[in-house]
Amino acid sequence: MSLEHAQEFVKRLREDSQFRWDFGGCANQWERRRFVRINGYHFSPAELVCATSPTSTPDRVAAIERARREIHAPSAFL
Repeated sequence: MSLEHAQEFVKRLREDSQFRWDFGGCANQWERRRFVRINGYHFSPAELVCATSPTSTPDRVAAIERARREIHAPSAFL
């Protein structure tokens, strides 16, 4: 996964109207993920969030991913 890939993806969305149109035509999250992979981009949701932030750093990506794992982790008390 790569913050650089996420930044390149966001840049391409902003600059390439056909690419943006094709991405917007994806019906659901699974099609969007497939579209991203087919076009050679590999990044996590946290990296995408950071790619759109002016203060993106690898440390921020790690913090977001850590928080995401904690939220989605099964509780030991269930």
